[in-house]
Amino acid sequence: MDRAAPAPAIALEARGLVKDFRGFRATNDVNLQVHDGEIHAIIGPNGAGKTTLFNLLSGFLKPTAGEVRLFGERVDTLRPFEIVRRGLSRSFQISSVFPTLSVRENVLVALQSPTPLPHRFWVPLSRLESLGERADAILADVGLGGMPGRLAADLSHGEKRQLEIGISMTQDPRVLLLDEPTSGMGSEGIARVIALVRQVARGRTVVLVEHNMSVVAELADRITVLQYGSVLASGRYEDVRRDPRVIEAYLGEDGGHA
Repeated sequence: MDRAAPAPAIALEARGLVKDFRGFRATNDVNLQVHDGEIHAIIGPNGAGKTTLFNLLSGFLKPTAGEVRLFGERVDTLRPFEIVRRGLSRSFQISSVFPTLSVRENVLVALQSPTPLPHRFWVPLSRLESLGERADAILADVGLGGMPGRLAADLSHGEKRQLEIGISMTQDPRVLLLDEPTSGMGSEGIARVIALVRQVARGRTVVLVEHNMSVVAELADRITVLQYGSVLASGRYEDVRRDPRVIEAYLGEDGGHA
């Protein structure tokens, strides 16, 4: 008799997460399991609690109740930079690059953060060149290898998103959180980001908040649907999109994009 395949390891887990803001409950008893190596999408209408959940998972907010575990270790008591060093990085919905630095300098600054260099105030910028090979490899991976000297301020919206993902990759994360990576993009930019997410997902776990259901259908192995701060449904995309509660609350009468 064939043995059942072992259950995949849990990379990121939320247990009973609650977050209250002065009487308003932004997340309510959220339970989430993200399997190691999968692309997991978090969807829901505006105000569903998606960004709050991301902030809780990455340590930028502390839960009122509940806990977050990264590969089994409890991390909600840690500061964001400590969680990064445990293997979780994230991007933000609002651009977070240094506009007056070049594309390459943005990546170099991020690469030096876990080294002793930030504490050596009088070390010349040239010392960062020891990290140059890694910076160039990251830029190539995110499709910006041809513009290392370009000012970040001069990048298009889509290129800034690519740079932000590159910055997130500097810590070599095992889990990468992407907050609306295709927001404000046209079809060409969306196609580039889909290809980029697939590339960076090789050998790691990706969790993304995304409004574009075509992107979710293209990328996600599993999805979690939030409504009013609670989990409405979770599972494979094809199963969740047919859930009557999800259709009524979010996807529309046709069940979303095929």
